[in-house]
Amino acid sequence: MVSLENSLQFYRDAVALKSWKEIPPRCLFMFPQEELQKKVSDFLAILEVAIQNRSSLGLFDQNLLAQPFMAKFLNILYGYDLVNLDQASKKYPAIDLGDFYRKVAFQVTSMKDSRKIQKSLDIFIQNQMYQEFNHLRFLIIGRKQKSYKIKLETQSLFHFDPCLDILDIKSLIQRVSDLDIRQLERLGFLIDLESSFLQFSRKNFDILRDLNCDDNAPIEESKPDDVERIVCAINIPLYSDKFCKHLRSDMTGIMLKSIQKPGNILIGYTLHPTSICIFNTGDKVKIVYSRNRLCGESWYIHPETQTVNYAWTEHMEVIGKTIENAHLVYGV
Repeated sequence: MVSLENSLQFYRDAVALKSWKEIPPRCLFMFPQEELQKKVSDFLAILEVAIQNRSSLGLFDQNLLAQPFMAKFLNILYGYDLVNLDQASKKYPAIDLGDFYRKVAFQVTSMKDSRKIQKSLDIFIQNQMYQEFNHLRFLIIGRKQKSYKIKLETQSLFHFDPCLDILDIKSLIQRVSDLDIRQLERLGFLIDLESSFLQFSRKNFDILRDLNCDDNAPIEESKPDDVERIVCAINIPLYSDKFCKHLRSDMTGIMLKSIQKPGNILIGYTLHPTSICIFNTGDKVKIVYSRNRLCGESWYIHPETQTVNYAWTEHMEVIGKTIENAHLVYGV
C-alpha cells in the first residue's frame, strides 16, 4: 500500500511534466477515490474564500486568473470543451467561456445578486450572442442566492433556467461525487498545476499557463486531403449491453462514409458517439474528438440490416464540425 505522502510526492513530481497525459504509470491510481474527492473539495473551498475576500477589497485579478482554470475544470467536470473567450479574436460581451461545439457559454463571476444576472442576460441578448451560443450558464465563485427574480422575454432564442443554469461552488462539489477515478485524477493534477502557479506573479502565471493551454483541447483528425467524410446516418441509438436493452441517454451514434477522391471510391463506414445536434445527413464533416467526454463499451442496431453490432470498448466523443462551419470554432 502506497502512503498518502508518497502519492502526494508523485503528483508533485508529475507537475513538471505539464500534461496529465504524461503522468508516469506509477502515479496513477495512487489516491483512493475519497481522497481525491476531498482534495478537489478542499481546493474549491479555498478558492471560493480567496476570491470573495479579494473581491471585498476591490481586487478582481483573481477572478481573471480563475477563468482559464475554470474552463479546464468545467471541461473535466461536465464533459464540455470550453475555451477562454478573452483570448478569442472577437469580443464576447457578458460571457467568459464558450464551447463552440455544444454552443454553451458561461459567465464566471463572484457577484451573485439578481441585478448582476439580469444585466448580463440583457447584454447577451442585445449583442445577439445567442446566434453562437444557445445555452447560457453562470458560475458564481461563492454561494448563489436561494432564488432569483429574472425577467427573460426572449427565452425562445436560447436556453436559460435560473434553477439549473446558475451554478456555484457548492454545485461543483456536489457534481464531484459523481465522477469516476479517471476524472478525479485529472482534476487532482489540474489542481496541482494551479496550486503551483499561484505561487508566482501574475506575469509568470500567464507564461506558464500558456504552456499548458492545450491539455484538454479538442483533437482534430489527420487524414489525407483527398478523403471526404460524409454523414450517412444520425441519431443511431447506442446501448450499454449486447442485448440492446439498456439505451444510452447521453449519446447517440453518427455514421460516416469515407470516400477517396478522385474517383469517388468508397473506403468504408465508421460509427462515432456524439451528444450534439449539428450534423445532418449529407453533410461533409471534419472529425474532432473531445478529450473530456468518453463513451463506454457500446453496441448498436445497424440502421439498414437491423443486426446487432459491437461498436467499441471506449470511444472519445466526436464533436466534429461541418466543413461549412469550420471557421466558427474558437471564434477564429
